[in-house]
Amino acid sequence: MSTDNLRIEERIPIEFQVDYIHAGDYVLSFSKNISLGGMFLCAPDPLEPGSKLKLVFPVEEYYQAEVMAVVVWVNRSPKVERIGMGVQFMSPLSADLKKSIMKNITRIEILKEFEGLA
Repeated sequence: MSTDNLRIEERIPIEFQVDYIHAGDYVLSFSKNISLGGMFLCAPDPLEPGSKLKLVFPVEEYYQAEVMAVVVWVNRSPKVERIGMGVQFMSPLSADLKKSIMKNITRIEILKEFEGLA
């Protein structure tokens, strides 16, 4: 496995609001994609790799997840689509949270397949 891509799970493109807390600062961000192991956060001023942060994001209509994560890579190049950071969830996700994330991922995959038929 190359060091360029150490992901175990496939990331699915999905955009939703993700707030994160780092060193007492509360920052509004958005996801670009998510998997059961982590996500990419769009951020104009990404944190350094190794930085730990608390993520807060919606998983269901009335449920928000709070997950600790660590920054594993950063993209600061304005030449690419999004400036931001790849984060890895630090602890195993609860069964309910995994189920909710998978439900969203499955829904997106079904929509993509349906759009491909049109």
